Amino acid sequence: MRRLDIKKIAGAMLLLGMALMIPCYLFTAGNAALSLWPLYERNRIALVVIALVAGILLVLGMRAIDRHEDFFVRNERRVLAAAVVFYFIVQMVLGQCLRFAPMTDTEQCHTAAALLVDTGTFAAHERAVTYFQRCPHNLGFVYVLAAIFRVCNLLGIADRYTAMVTVSSALFALGLLAGARVAHRIGGGARGQAKFLMMCASCLPLLYCTTELYNDGFSVGFPLMIVYCHFKLLEAKGARGRIAWALAFAGATFLGAQIRFPAVIAAIACLIHMLMSARWRNLLVAGALLAAVMLGGQALVDRETYRNLDRQTVAAQKLPNLHYFAMGLPIHEDEGYGQYGYGEWYIFTTSFDDPEERDAALLAEVIDRVYYLRYPNRLVNMMSRKLLSTFGDGTFLLNEIIEADDREPDNPVKQIIFSQGAGHRAYYHLCTGVFIAQMMLACAACAQRVCRRDAKGAAVFIALVGIFLLLCIWETRARYFFQFITVLLCAAAALDTRNVRT
Repeated sequence: MRRLDIKKIAGAMLLLGMALMIPCYLFTAGNAALSLWPLYERNRIALVVIALVAGILLVLGMRAIDRHEDFFVRNERRVLAAAVVFYFIVQMVLGQCLRFAPMTDTEQCHTAAALLVDTGTFAAHERAVTYFQRCPHNLGFVYVLAAIFRVCNLLGIADRYTAMVTVSSALFALGLLAGARVAHRIGGGARGQAKFLMMCASCLPLLYCTTELYNDGFSVGFPLMIVYCHFKLLEAKGARGRIAWALAFAGATFLGAQIRFPAVIAAIACLIHMLMSARWRNLLVAGALLAAVMLGGQALVDRETYRNLDRQTVAAQKLPNLHYFAMGLPIHEDEGYGQYGYGEWYIFTTSFDDPEERDAALLAEVIDRVYYLRYPNRLVNMMSRKLLSTFGDGTFLLNEIIEADDREPDNPVKQIIFSQGAGHRAYYHLCTGVFIAQMMLACAACAQRVCRRDAKGAAVFIALVGIFLLLCIWETRARYFFQFITVLLCAAAALDTRNVRT
């Protein structure tokens, strides 16, 4: 009896963890549509109309899939294969239409990777050394790029740009496959998979995200790869299968985290699912192998890092977590709406010679700002501005990096995607309105699952809670949620519309 009560309590807590997603994203969707803050030059009426129309059309599409479930069951593999091939071809074509020379952080990563392959080290390159002493967290992505460049050298491929787009598109394809299979499990089989592919089709930035050639585009497939490995682990029958899928789970988490660290949120959500579902054997194997791979892999990464950089200098100069927490607390309305504050935080943090003095100053600033936000109206004011910055652009500002220094929209694709293009304003409102509708549908799907006490998709919904909380306390930019956009689409695809009236 006592064991049963504990199991019931754990199940209720799991449903509660899922349900937390609903108020987070309902507020975010409403804020993106209705907030009065003058960011992104939004037309709020247009956004509301587009969101309503998009929501209705997406529900009608889901109902059509439900009505023709037999077709999708018969053609399940063909539909999925067609979607993967379609995205790969379109992403490669748009990659050539949007070919660019990277700048800022992206350029630093590409330059360091090229130096590693061509000269064996970037230690002699002053700009690279200075940058990565401040931002060593980007070195995992550098090593991924270096691996791509080494393969290019072995194969005699001179066009490294196309090689990067190809690898990024291949990683996206793996994520799409994984997401489709996750949606198959939590959304009712073949119709859930078809709904996920339809939701992906409604997210236009997925067509060119692999051209960004930065960690946002490279990492977008990993959260759902991690969740898929989690499901395969739960379904494994023998010890060999459990170990194999636990290793895949750990490997996907490690590689995803090296490219963009928030990928670990998906792994944490999966571990929470296993814990609250009392899947002790799976939890033990997954947790042990995840710890081993993450620690062992990071040791290898660190060894490569300190072959190029001085360990003590990195420890003294790298931007501490407090720097990003301070950037994530924009208490004044002129602080870039929770973005970068026009570089002031970077100047402040790097102005100290003594790291202890720097950390003390940042801690004092964070404490002061948290104290200032003790009143609910101030906190809501700040969160409204910050969440608008993060979730108020359905293009996810991927064009920022692609535009680089060459901002002339000199072809039809750039006329839509580039900020100065003739079609960009309409494109922004279309993407953002659809993004708002996607968030609303994900909330509806979560509410439906909670009401049915169906926690099979808990890892997906809890991962969305995790990334939301991180973006609430960390520095922010519209690109930063993009890594989890397919997780949101997978959540929305779990909506059962068979009894929904429109």
